[in-house]
Amino acid sequence: MGAGFVRAGFTPAPKEEISCLIIPTGIGATIGGYAGDANPIAKLIASKSKYLITHPNVVNGAVLTDIPENIIYLEGFLLDQFLLGKFSLIPNKKNKIGVIFDSGINDERLNYEINVLNALRAFYGCEIKYWTLTDKPLEVSVEINEHGFSTGKIKNIESLIKKALMLKEKGITAIAICSAIPDYDLNTNYKLGKGVDPIGGVEAIISHIVSASTGLVAAHAPVLLSNEEINYKNISPLSASEYIAKTFLPSVISGLRYAPTISSYQLSALDLSQIIVPYNAFGSAGVLYQAEKFKNVTLIKENKTCLEVSPFDLNLKFNIVESYTDLTSQEKVIKLGIDPKVLKRPIRKIERI
Repeated sequence: MGAGFVRAGFTPAPKEEISCLIIPTGIGATIGGYAGDANPIAKLIASKSKYLITHPNVVNGAVLTDIPENIIYLEGFLLDQFLLGKFSLIPNKKNKIGVIFDSGINDERLNYEINVLNALRAFYGCEIKYWTLTDKPLEVSVEINEHGFSTGKIKNIESLIKKALMLKEKGITAIAICSAIPDYDLNTNYKLGKGVDPIGGVEAIISHIVSASTGLVAAHAPVLLSNEEINYKNISPLSASEYIAKTFLPSVISGLRYAPTISSYQLSALDLSQIIVPYNAFGSAGVLYQAEKFKNVTLIKENKTCLEVSPFDLNLKFNIVESYTDLTSQEKVIKLGIDPKVLKRPIRKIERI
């Protein structure tokens, strides 16, 4: 069949499997490109897995969180390193969480976010040990690049790394970062459920920096700086969770409770039954390595992104299925109490009668 040989009609792996669900941020994924809109998919895949390894973009919904207990929550940089076989994971629910706040956040908003932290500690019972401020404002900026996906810049990266390393020295095992981000006009289409998440790219850069410098799982919660008057009648269900409160910390802290311990033994990339990615977003080093060595990468045809690549462009063997629901059964969807309509796009607004 030549380059890009693809096996369609893929039969799901056995029930007790270890799966990996990846939906990159900032590239306009039809499903998972918004505010936790892929969480029902994650719940579905987790329900048939011993463990589901995924990353913050898939399950974070601002103040909304509904993470299955068998989730392993791993930041994108570390996830790629894991897929490359650089280390193993130990599932863990006993993290000591530290939080880094951008000193560019004003005092009133900082006190609001610290109140959120105290509420989360009391509600979840999780161990949030310390918070700290960067020595200098991070001065984050965002942009949509010439390829159509989001990216950005952080001016004072060294201040971020310094505080991350300090938290690690204090015994912290998972890190949340809150940076001040201007809420640009680039957000207009995103609110309507179109295009890419304009801040997703720079959020990924921030968490990558912290994870790469500390070896700890990290996740980012933006503090959006905007005086915009929101027209709630026009907000899409896909991005709605970002417009029900100012804070994004609840889903981030909830996810970090499930961050694994990085190890040289136990759960390794060799244990993965399948890696599930959008149809044309398979380009990370870890995913390509897995596809070449183990032929365990499944592409979801209904989940397209703004990336203009095809699995037929590469001399690799991928499994291709039409939709995420093809990996399980309708009975499983019903048993979990998931409305099948939220697993398809578009998601319509709730009807008034």
